[in-house]
Amino acid sequence: MRRTVASLLLGALALGLAGCAIDLRASPTASPEASRPAPSAPELSTVPPSDEPVTGEVPAEIMAELVADAAERTGEAPEAIEVTQAIAVTWNDGSLGCPEPNMSYTMALVDGYHVILVAGSDELDYRVGTQGGFRLCENGGRPSR
Repeated sequence: MRRTVASLLLGALALGLAGCAIDLRASPTASPEASRPAPSAPELSTVPPSDEPVTGEVPAEIMAELVADAAERTGEAPEAIEVTQAIAVTWNDGSLGCPEPNMSYTMALVDGYHVILVAGSDELDYRVGTQGGFRLCENGGRPSR
């Protein structure tokens, strides 16, 4: 289902961009008969749901490190860890979208990854910077009070 939602969002974006197309082939002095209509947007299909794990855009070395950490934290076997999200993101600052109280962070965009793993009944929300290291976001990306 998550893949289907992502596919629908990408399809909507593609259709929106296709609707903004401008036909630059027609000259301002050409007759209306000479101008051609803009090509229609291609029909988009959705990706059917799959039972295969989501691996996304996260490098294998980083995924292996996160899965090992999740297994250690939860006591689950690494092969029992399910990847439900693994995407490349650009975080707004050094908190990687998961600020902790009374902490200061760099105020610069940080490229990285957002990975969500499920181990048994536990969902683990990992935030990763491309410069290395990761953190488990235990408060769901909201500052705790």
